[in-house]
Amino acid sequence: MDRDGIGPPLGGVTLVLTQAELLRHIRNPAAVIEAGNLRANALFRRYKVVMPPFEALPEEQLVAILAHIESETDKSKLTPLAVDLTPPTGKEVRLIPPVEKSSLVIELEEWTQIPLAPNRRPDKGIATLRSSPRKDGAVFISDQMGVIYRVMDRKVAVFLDIRGQFPAFVFEPGIATGLGSFAFHPDFLSNGLFYTTHAEITPSKPAINESWYEQVVIPNLGTPPLYWILSEWHVSDPTAERFAGIRREVLRLKTPTTAHGCQDIAFAPVTDRNDLDYGLLFIGVGDGGSVNLKMPELSHTPRSLLGTLLRIDPRGKNAPAGGYGIPADNPFAQSADPLARPEIWAYGFRNPHRMCWDLSYGKRLFLADIGESNVEEINLIEKGGDYGWNRIEGRARVDVMKDAKFVQPATAAELAPYRLPFGAYDHTDGRAISGGFVYRGPIEALQHKYIFGDIVTGRLFFMRMDEKLSDAKVYELNVEREGVASSIAALSHTKRAHLRIGYDEQTGDLFFMTKEDGRVRRVTKAFSR
Repeated sequence: MDRDGIGPPLGGVTLVLTQAELLRHIRNPAAVIEAGNLRANALFRRYKVVMPPFEALPEEQLVAILAHIESETDKSKLTPLAVDLTPPTGKEVRLIPPVEKSSLVIELEEWTQIPLAPNRRPDKGIATLRSSPRKDGAVFISDQMGVIYRVMDRKVAVFLDIRGQFPAFVFEPGIATGLGSFAFHPDFLSNGLFYTTHAEITPSKPAINESWYEQVVIPNLGTPPLYWILSEWHVSDPTAERFAGIRREVLRLKTPTTAHGCQDIAFAPVTDRNDLDYGLLFIGVGDGGSVNLKMPELSHTPRSLLGTLLRIDPRGKNAPAGGYGIPADNPFAQSADPLARPEIWAYGFRNPHRMCWDLSYGKRLFLADIGESNVEEINLIEKGGDYGWNRIEGRARVDVMKDAKFVQPATAAELAPYRLPFGAYDHTDGRAISGGFVYRGPIEALQHKYIFGDIVTGRLFFMRMDEKLSDAKVYELNVEREGVASSIAALSHTKRAHLRIGYDEQTGDLFFMTKEDGRVRRVTKAFSR
């Protein structure tokens, strides 16, 4: 009710708008904006996203919702969000260059469809695609609702269903709950190991970062914290089509809200056992919504696991908790600060969404970070690097205690302590980055390009990845279907695409996945028009 997140806080809204005005907005917010309503347009400029319409809900339900908001407003003494109703003047100032048009076109085919779980929300669905470690032509696809599917010859079958195995498992509320991600150990064929992350509300044991919470005074947050659990699964037969085996908990960590949790885990795709990254698991951890709680001190520090990229040895034992190992070359493994977390590889992220490696010119790790309401980032990861959130966003300064939605130009001195993004786009061009992959497959036109997109709009983008990373521009990737211009949103028949991107390391196939319809679409060719 009082959280300023992806949309405005609802507390107090019944004090400033009549029931008729609120009903019009709920039923068709886009129409209210287009009609020139000053408050609606001011909110759209601030949050840069339109609430979905709820025209199908009966009026009595909408009225009941408004009555609940009014009751909670009165009970908690909430005040309405102050909105500047002054119409904008002059030309919009953009701190990031717009996405550039390109002549590059891809064609997509309908490849398969993942079953739609009952009673799910549109933002809960397929999230991660991995190559089969057996090199048998299959891929594995996870659904946030708790299932990993094996897809062979486009036929979908359940590989692992974690529902029912964890009594505290949750896939709502919040957009960052459920089955987060999964990754196969590079020695899967011999050791049968793979890893998952999932969310729970009630802890069965303390989290490894519980002590840091004790160092920071936390008031009643009004929401239960979320626990993210990294599990190791040992398959009794690595050639079996469905999981059978045992599981152990590797680690669990705590986030203050159900936002910005463990979005991605991955092993570096290296085959040389002498490579320092071989067999080490990278884990992206968001800031847990700490900024939206007005508690930025919970993240952006080597003492906290929130807003970090972790690097651990899941087979090791030298971590304080004993369930995993700390690589000796981790930047904070030998820190003089006793509270520094030795698991951290880099920090200063808001919501590290997806990571990928480019092996064309050495070994470069890229990580996409979802922004607050201004900037979407592609970061080149450096060991021990501080990537700036919640002090900067992109290359702009932000005062998150005053207003996390507002950025302003930063001086060189203000930016100097931080690693700045290699690529970025602003919320005029999209809403939330869906991290992708550097293409190494058989389609020549896509070679040496980082292919990614926008979760909300479904727009597709690319960046050119040469040896010196000389081009920091973001380009639009065009879509055609049977020779006719199209888009991910048009193919999915939805206004919010819920886009995710998958890449088969074995075949070089590139996939685009959309949650609402459960569709997986494969790139069949690419060319310049």
